[in-house]
This record gives sequence, C-alpha cells and structure tokens, in this order.
Amino acid sequence: MKLLIIFLTACAALMVSPNRGHAQTAPATLRRIAADYYDWRNRQFPVASSDAGLHTWDSKLTDYSPAAVATRRQHVRSLLAQVNAIPTTNWNKDDRIDWLLFRSQLEGVVFFDRVMDFEHSDPQTYVNECSNSIFSLLKKEYDTPRNRALSATT
Repeated sequence: MKLLIIFLTACAALMVSPNRGHAQTAPATLRRIAADYYDWRNRQFPVASSDAGLHTWDSKLTDYSPAAVATRRQHVRSLLAQVNAIPTTNWNKDDRIDWLLFRSQLEGVVFFDRVMDFEHSDPQTYVNECSNSIFSLLKKEYDTPRNRALSATT
C-alpha cells in the first residue's frame, strides 16, 4: 500500500511539473555541444587552427567547394537552432552567460554567412587561406624547421 501511495504521489508531482514534456538540459550538455562545435570548427578551418597554435591539420586547407560551404553553413544553423531550444531559466547566472555568449558566437557566424557571404564576395578569402597557411607554420617554432616546411608543402 505504501508503494502505491509513493507511486501515485510521484505521478501527481510529474503531472503538475511546469517542465512536463521538456527534458531539462544541463549546462554540461551545453559545454559538450560547444566543445564539439570548436573541434568541428578546427577541422573545418585547419589554417585558422594552425594559426591559433593547434597544429593537427597543418598540411590541410579549408575546403571551399560549394558543397562544403553549404554543409558548414547548414551545420551552424542547425546547431544554433539546437542551442536556442535549450531552456536556461533554471540555470545559474554564469551558465546562462555561457549559453548567451556561445549562442551569440553562432549567430555571428550565421549572420556573416548570410550577409557577407565571403566565399562569393571576397576573393581575398582564398588568397588569405594560402598565405596564412604558410605564415602560420613559419612564424612559431613549434617543430623543427624541416617538419614545418614539410607541413607547408604537403
């Protein structure tokens, strides 16, 4: 009988819960989403990653094919929609600020993709990709000169 009362009490509590039907998303989930995004971004923009000191993809250039550009743009739009759908009202102030900053960063990417459209409006995008790829490898001594030169030429 006690078990039945506990069960019915739990069911009643769930029915009157203001978040019924909405799974609570923890701030840790936002941090995981952000970490996944930054890892994805580093892979998608290897020259910028090298320039920032991450030399994992030194021998790569960004893929500016129309399909790759469209895929990247769709990925960021989808991610922004996912972040916008996260309910943060019960989060502490610092976590809500993290959410807001990450969301703003994604909104900036979506805005520049939509309005500036650098791949179609700025030929310097491609020149910068090539020149920065070499310069980012030569400006810091993160490896032997030979290995840095090989990364710039492969």
